[in-house]
Amino acid sequence: MAGPKRRVSNKKKGGRKGPKVAMANNQEANPPDIHQVLSQADAALEASNSESAMQLYTCAANLLRKKLQASTIVNSDARNEAKDSEILLLSRVLGKMAEAKVSMGDQQGGQRDFLEATNLLSNDSSSHRPIDQAQWKEARASLYLYLGQLSSSNDALEAFTKAINDLKACAALLEEATNINSSDESLQQGLIETRRQLCGGYCSIAELYLTDLCFDDNAEQNCESALEAALQLDDPTSSPDAVQAMANLRISQCRGLEAVTFVLEAYNRVKVGCEAMADLVGLGGDQGEKSQNGESLAKELKGEALDKANSLPGFEFRCQMAKLLLECASILEDVSTDGAERVERRKCCVEAAIQVLGSLLAENDEVIEIWFLLGCAFASTESKSDDSSKYYFETALDMLEK
Repeated sequence: MAGPKRRVSNKKKGGRKGPKVAMANNQEANPPDIHQVLSQADAALEASNSESAMQLYTCAANLLRKKLQASTIVNSDARNEAKDSEILLLSRVLGKMAEAKVSMGDQQGGQRDFLEATNLLSNDSSSHRPIDQAQWKEARASLYLYLGQLSSSNDALEAFTKAINDLKACAALLEEATNINSSDESLQQGLIETRRQLCGGYCSIAELYLTDLCFDDNAEQNCESALEAALQLDDPTSSPDAVQAMANLRISQCRGLEAVTFVLEAYNRVKVGCEAMADLVGLGGDQGEKSQNGESLAKELKGEALDKANSLPGFEFRCQMAKLLLECASILEDVSTDGAERVERRKCCVEAAIQVLGSLLAENDEVIEIWFLLGCAFASTESKSDDSSKYYFETALDMLEK
């Protein structure tokens, strides 16, 4: 993400106090429209202008805080629902502020804003409607998921666990509402999305037991349990988080042949998008060995290829996928049997790794590790593509020496 652009003021140094006081008084009398401010802030954040986004989100948060402080306690459902709506909106604004701060490198500031947002939602919704209660819990769960990503070890585990508990309750409420009104497509889509988030939460816990908490008692068992829960919720049309995490676990357990099945399933879910991106750098499909001259091919993604490329998992996730694919290829090479199936699966792992790495190269060609891994991948092909692997290794070396 590009760094924030610092805005340069063209105001003169003299006479600043008068206009600022007048502006402040005018803002008190005529506060800006919150939704318009938020729209501008969202646009600034989307454009990677984090500094401007921060200023706008701060303005919106202050306006909402004043509105909540000025509100009086009235025992009416309408008033309580209106206040709930304002609290939800303020929690969303604080979450966006936190995102902007994290993108600017202020992780601690982001954590403070996320914590403030979760504290706002610490009580349940005052509404008796299942949909309102589900919306409240989903908003709180999203904040806990962000907090978990910014935390480590047991702090992260606590945040992810709270998120999972809220998402499970949210899913139960949406299931109840869907049973009552089965024709409402928005309810069905909301339930699908909640289950995907729940699957992601379990994957995050599993990842903790593979990294920060790997030396905890029962770490392996807890990791396996989390992934089994994730796989029960796994949607074959969605992100491959669960199957890739299971591949990672199986490799750590020295159960490599099982890992192969999971990692190839993970790749199949992103295959179209990866091949489309890899094709931009001459690595798509069977064109891998044609890219050794380093020539840039002018191509454009369209239609389904563009949609699939835009929906690919993040850079780090795909980099991990490529490493797992290459490791699985190495495992298959070491297997004593010479069966045709083993040979074919190894070939699939290597070719898949090249496509995934090609998609990463198309996204960012300045990451040395990607060039090195491509060299490893071409060295692992059946034909032992020496010229191709040499090209990628030499490029990686040149980048290191600069």
